[in-house]
Amino acid sequence: MNYLLADVLDTMLRMHLVWGREAARKQLIESLKADLEYFKKVRMPLEFERYRPEGVVVPLVYIRGQGFNAHPTNAMNLATEALLYRRNWSEFKEIMDWMLSYAEEKDNTLFFNFYFRWEASGIPWNSSLSQGLAAGYYAIAYRKFGDIKYLRAAKGFANSFLIPRNEGGFSVNTTYGRFFLEYSNAPDDLVLNGFMLSLKGLTIYSCLMNDSRSYQLVMEGLVTLHRMLPDYDIGNWSLYSKKHGKADERYHRLHVRLLYFLGRWYKDDLLLEYAGRWDSYLTGRSELYRAEQDYLFWRNLLRELRRD
Repeated sequence: MNYLLADVLDTMLRMHLVWGREAARKQLIESLKADLEYFKKVRMPLEFERYRPEGVVVPLVYIRGQGFNAHPTNAMNLATEALLYRRNWSEFKEIMDWMLSYAEEKDNTLFFNFYFRWEASGIPWNSSLSQGLAAGYYAIAYRKFGDIKYLRAAKGFANSFLIPRNEGGFSVNTTYGRFFLEYSNAPDDLVLNGFMLSLKGLTIYSCLMNDSRSYQLVMEGLVTLHRMLPDYDIGNWSLYSKKHGKADERYHRLHVRLLYFLGRWYKDDLLLEYAGRWDSYLTGRSELYRAEQDYLFWRNLLRELRRD
């Protein structure tokens, strides 16, 4: 009968550690609410199960031993699904509006900080993945709805890419070049999909905002990506990261789609070559058809928004 009791205690301890931070307190109060509501189900949730307590718009995500937590990456994934799969602008707007309450300002930057432990024991940490998609998606929201709050948010998240890790950001210099960490608390873990998703988000932002600085960051990132790819190709599959080894099929297929998107967008033959090669490693259906459909969706959407 002790379902989630340890999780509730852990959430309360983390709440005590960050009580002076308004966005953190909000996240963890909602985490506690979700834990206590779910407690009534008298069963343990599955790892990464989504649950939306009463009054909360974006579902929280279960982390074993730490209860349900606000998860900015999951929120950006939901926003992707709302646009790409359901073409539902009201759902997209609802997600983006809700997530603004979790954003933390530092000078002229915004961060979605994570307040559960992952990869390392400390909190908070942040992620280039959610930061990049947030920059792109708030730019989309601004172009679609015209509200200045989305423009400020888009600029704030884009500016976060200029903050080095040792100053609270996620940008590091590596032997490959400038790299944006999916887990700012794990500088030794160069996660490929998170890096490419951050470049995709910056691409959307720079396209809609005509921003030369973010475009230059993407160009630096593509140089890094070129240097990484030979080390992330193990001959018959791709790596998730050197630290964690082989990608599972879901991430390998994501690698193919992201390489294809960046390759098509920037007319980069090397990225397209790797997209084709990594697709050939699959024993089931090809991922290239879906990659083409995804690319066309984003290309056409951004063209429409730029015309508006």
